[in-house]
Amino acid sequence: GLPAGDYAVEHEGRIVVAVERKSLADLSSSLLNGTLRFALAELSALPRAAVVVEDRYSGIFKLEHVRQSVVADALAEAQVRYPSVPIVFAETRPLAEEWTYRFLAAGIAQLTLEAAGERMAKMKE
Repeated sequence: GLPAGDYAVEHEGRIVVAVERKSLADLSSSLLNGTLRFALAELSALPRAAVVVEDRYSGIFKLEHVRQSVVADALAEAQVRYPSVPIVFAETRPLAEEWTYRFLAAGIAQLTLEAAGERMAKMKE
């Protein structure tokens, strides 16, 4: 298991990019019971992280057995509290998987660019 997220990229023994995957029901539950707050705190400690939801944002307002406005408010509060960890709605599971793949790949590419920049800076010294 990962200390944060469901998918991650590790570099030199540390996680540098991570994604937490959620179904809409799981998002709703974790927002209301507080577990998403802990996950967001862990994710925000990483260089790059995100939460991807396998549904549309509008699905929040179709949830049953929960006050939809409470879920929407909790989501807004979570995003404001942890602005470095975007919460992305990807409509379907395949789209969420595609988005996750691309986010992790972009994280690796950025890490490579930063490492090259650091090497160039050291060479100039």
